[in-house]
Amino acid sequence: MKTILFVDDEPWFHESLRFALESKGFTCLSASDMTSALEILETRDVAVVVTDIMMPAGAKFPDIDSQETGFHFIKKMRAERPQTAIVCLSVIGDEAKIRPLRSLKIDYLRKGEVPLATVVQTIERAAGSGGERVWRFS
Repeated sequence: MKTILFVDDEPWFHESLRFALESKGFTCLSASDMTSALEILETRDVAVVVTDIMMPAGAKFPDIDSQETGFHFIKKMRAERPQTAIVCLSVIGDEAKIRPLRSLKIDYLRKGEVPLATVVQTIERAAGSGGERVWRFS
């Protein structure tokens, strides 16, 4: 059974995703900030991290701007856990801010614009690929 970690300060947004993924046999965990997510990753084997960009950094990272936390989290993940697949699910629409994710092999999907089925399929593919991602801008 593979585990998906959702990192977002709006956990209600992922309820339907969690239901769809759990019905397919995935275990889903949640963290509301970067600090909590990293603590979970210290103790759990996670196949895919689904992260927002705009969220609190948490107690261990008081100097990180909440508008940029997800970018810091993704860079830290790539440095410390390069094989963990990452899917970014956020409302950010500024291509200049999103473009750097391409080199990190991150799938970026816009909240509220991408159908639930597409998000679920993207997460499933990420879980099966062990982190080798192909960039898609939706």
